[in-house]
Amino acid sequence: MLLLALVLVAGAFALYTLVPALLLYWIYPWPVYVLLAAAVGAAVMSRRRGWLRPAAIATTALLAGLFVVYSLLQSQLHPAPLAVRAGDVFPEFTLKTSTQESFSPAQLKDRQAALYIFYRGDW
Repeated sequence: MLLLALVLVAGAFALYTLVPALLLYWIYPWPVYVLLAAAVGAAVMSRRRGWLRPAAIATTALLAGLFVVYSLLQSQLHPAPLAVRAGDVFPEFTLKTSTQESFSPAQLKDRQAALYIFYRGDW
């Protein structure tokens, strides 16, 4: 069981580093948390006697705890002040549309309202 605990911890860290979707898109990497909990459980369920069992339990629990705290702290986004407020003058810019035409906010001056949608380009 101690070897299983070690393999589960190594597998959890390997999963987290080798699967980019866990790093980029998941706020909380639940599959890694489950593997780390299973590793701690395997260490606790070990029947080995002597100093090795408590050392394995402490090591797996410490690694799991440090990873969970690290990932929870890294996933927090602190609120930033808004750069644009209601009623502010919209900055002038020119962009290419998906049809390669030029677009600027000046083209919408005669309209009452406009909706701008910005896509995060991380693909």
